Parts: sequence; structure tokens; C-alpha cells
Amino acid sequence: MKPIGVIVNPKANRGKGKQSGEEVFAELAKRGIAAINLSGPDAISALEKGQLAISEQDLSGIVAVGGDGTAQLAVNLCVPNQLPMGLIPAGSGNDQARELGVPRNSITAAVNHLVQHLESPRRVDVMRVKTNTREFWSLGSISAGFDALCAQRANGLRWPKGSNSYVAAMLLELPKFEPIEYHLDVDGEKRTLKAMLCGVANVKNFGGGMKISPESEITDGELEVFILHEVSRRRLLRIFPTVYEGKHLAFPEIEIFKARSVSIANDSFPMTCDGELIGPAPFSAELHPGALQVFA
Repeated sequence: MKPIGVIVNPKANRGKGKQSGEEVFAELAKRGIAAINLSGPDAISALEKGQLAISEQDLSGIVAVGGDGTAQLAVNLCVPNQLPMGLIPAGSGNDQARELGVPRNSITAAVNHLVQHLESPRRVDVMRVKTNTREFWSLGSISAGFDALCAQRANGLRWPKGSNSYVAAMLLELPKFEPIEYHLDVDGEKRTLKAMLCGVANVKNFGGGMKISPESEITDGELEVFILHEVSRRRLLRIFPTVYEGKHLAFPEIEIFKARSVSIANDSFPMTCDGELIGPAPFSAELHPGALQVFA
């Protein structure tokens, strides 16, 4: 079997990614699977190292060891080069691993899942995302609004950490937040509306288990546009806990509909994609059905 390339994010899950990467290489070696370390000190270095390895030798695929940001890096190597991608979740969110059914609580179980599918990767949909500064591929979700403000605040908090940091950030941001005016172009139809947040999903979860788009499927050839329309602060606090079980759809302020291509603009609010802050709006997302192969 041709070797697989492995990208490890050592900073994933507050520095636990390095140990997870060591476990992955050890588990692969036990199974006699050749692996090439494509990791680098940062995402750009890893991307360059991966491109070089792909050009110099024949790889059977790329495996990302980390969170959703590391998975996005692997997607951007795999789609242009038509290589399958595998995930070993080692981040704090791991929403893409959730979507692919990869075990999230055991490195050994995740490697077993990977190995079982090395000979039979399947195809899933991905988004081509464009911003004012770059273009890239994404398996997950992208949004611009209150959620991104919370993510930005959470990144700066020393305490609490993990998923609790997002809840704390929301409580800090909410008192001063005002609804945002959004300008949408959905499959050629234009809309202007005021909302708390608006985004696009290819997977069910974002933010580490918030089931924002519970009807999303990565093989249905469609994206889901999700909108939380203008609500009072008290109402938002009532809706927010229900997102973790996907029960927010019962509230009339929630709107979700399907599309193939979407452009979203607002007054340059921050955007988050696959758990990473990626700069200010606007953005566009276009679905490419079956453009990514996955070992899952």
C-alpha cells in the first residue's frame, strides 16, 4: 500500500494534539501502514510540505490529526489533488468527525475506523468558499454575525476553556449586541434582512456540538442557509440551549432552507469557518457535490 501523509496540529485541544499525533503514528506502525509526517510549525508550512510530498511521491491519502481547522487544511490538499482524506479527531470541537461518524473519544478506535475504510473511501460534498482575501475548500460551515463575535471573544478568554468559553463569551457579548443587516444572494435571488446571525452549513454541527442545521447531509448535493432572525436578548437566551439538540427549529425566529450557492454580506462583521476566524464578511459559498473522498 502507498504511504499516507499525516498532518498533526500540536496545538489542538490546548496543546494535547502533539501527544495525539504520537499515538496515531504508533498505531499506524502497529498495523504496518507507512506514514509520512507532513506537519509544520503552522498551517502554511504544513500546506507547503503537503504539496511538496504530493508532487514528489505517490500518496494514498492525507490524514488530519487535530480539530476542524486541521481538517480544513487537509481538505484543501485533498480536493485539488483528488486524494482521499481521513480524520483523527484531536481538537476541542471535532464537528466534522461527528458528521463522518469517526470515534471521538479514543485514538485507537479512530485509527481502527480509518484503517477499515482505507480501501473503500466514499465521496461527500464540499463548499468552495470565497472571501475578499482568499478562496478555499470547506467541509463544514461558515457564518458571519453574533456567533463569530462570540468565537472572537472566546479566543481571548483565559477562563473558562473549551466549549464553556463560548457560553461565557455569549453572555459577555449579548448586552451590547444589536441585530445585523444582511444582504443575501441565494441561487440568484436577493434578500435583505435583519438577523442575529446568518450562515451556510454543509454539516449538522458547529461550535463543538451545536446542532445548528440538523437536517444537513454531506451527500445530498445541497447546502443549508441558517438564519436566526431579530429577537430580544431574553428570547435568544431561551433559544440558545435548544441548539445542542437541534430543537431550535421549533422557534419561528429560526429559518433554514436549502441552496446550491450563497453570498452573504453585512457591515464587515467577523466570520468563522470550521471553527476558525477567517476575517471580515462578505463571503460566498458554492457546493461541489462529491468533490471530496473520505476514509469514513
